Amino acid sequence: MGGIEEYLPVLQFQRKINSDVEKDGSRAHIIICEHTDTYTCGIHTEHIDSRIPNPVRIERGGSITYHGPGQIVAYYIMNMKALGTNVLGIINMAHEIEIEFMKTHGFKVESRLHKETGIWYNDRKAGSTGFSIKGSSTMHGTALNINTDLEKFNAINPCGMSPEIMTSLSEITGKKYDMEREKSLFLEIVSKNIGIGSFHKEKLNEQLSGIAP
Repeated sequence: MGGIEEYLPVLQFQRKINSDVEKDGSRAHIIICEHTDTYTCGIHTEHIDSRIPNPVRIERGGSITYHGPGQIVAYYIMNMKALGTNVLGIINMAHEIEIEFMKTHGFKVESRLHKETGIWYNDRKAGSTGFSIKGSSTMHGTALNINTDLEKFNAINPCGMSPEIMTSLSEITGKKYDMEREKSLFLEIVSKNIGIGSFHKEKLNEQLSGIAP
């Protein structure tokens, strides 16, 4: 579990874990962190506004979106063959984790797929989802808005939709949240839902040591 991390080193770390999973057949690795301000462009991104600073093209599904402080990002590097599932099963599992997380705060959200893939609170999108598959394993994952600066979405059409549809837990409740506490809660729910009994809880930046962007 990490703090606020630069995007590119974490991306490279994901790719390394994916390669390791393919070699050793291990089942599941999960990275939970926040990112510094970053715009990422999935494989369905057709246009990138020239005013967007340093957009990162990546291999996940979906279009352009924003990552930044106050957003819980969860990367699921999971060996589908070892787990006996497919990418839809991984997406549904990831959404159930977010649904349970929001339920602990007193809110019912729903999972949507296809063009609207993500987590929705009424007609507003609180969480975005984008996965990729390399070999038998997934990469990338979900981004759930907690204290996220929603104005950052105004520079784009997030996942091909109007930026006005985006919301956050903070916007819903009018409160600000302790992100370390929220990430710890998210981790507990991940542990319960995936059946993992222990985690490497050292700071992610220790894991990223020596990883070049």
